[in-house]
Amino acid sequence: MPNLDELLEDTPTHEFVSAWSEWRKTKFYPVHYSELIRLAALYKFGGLYLDSDVVVLKPLASYNNFVSMEDQLGNGSFTGAAMAFKKSSPFIMECLKEYYETYDDTLLRWNGAELLRRVGKQSSSGNNSSDRLLDISLQPSFMFFPIGRENITRYFNAPANETEKAEQDVIFKKILKESYMFHFWNSVTSTIVPDPGSLVLRILNHFCIRCLDVL
Repeated sequence: MPNLDELLEDTPTHEFVSAWSEWRKTKFYPVHYSELIRLAALYKFGGLYLDSDVVVLKPLASYNNFVSMEDQLGNGSFTGAAMAFKKSSPFIMECLKEYYETYDDTLLRWNGAELLRRVGKQSSSGNNSSDRLLDISLQPSFMFFPIGRENITRYFNAPANETEKAEQDVIFKKILKESYMFHFWNSVTSTIVPDPGSLVLRILNHFCIRCLDVL
């Protein structure tokens, strides 16, 4: 368990330490707690955060101070599944302030993805001085989320015909060329096993290291 008192020290969210006993009784505590730990750790130490349901396709060392867009249409939907920030990032500090000032223990995404959207929207409002102050870049969704949450389950299935196979071949090649990460959206696919020949299994087999590969 993280030392919450030490991790949140000198941040606006330090008050959550004294309220921890009551806070842990709330409905979405495990999610909200992990979201706060993620922000606080990135602020205190810097580094790269990735969700566990991703496969990295290309080196990420050249990317820093970024949050990715989640949707393909660019409607301002952000996600914390992939973030990289330097230590003491102004953007992450703004997120911690927003977390403390607007915290709601009844809303699942309000303190996570929605929080990033609110702070990110402020930083991309067209105010150049604000952009420089927060020091953040917003990466297009296809770089980190080439298949959206609403479409991911269909790509666990093998192509039904040659037309679908040709379509998936095109998507597979585009992902290999343009994407840096593939997100499996475990929240909607955790019980699904990918079919042989499916796009998802092709991604897994192409990038995942298995014991037999190195023996």
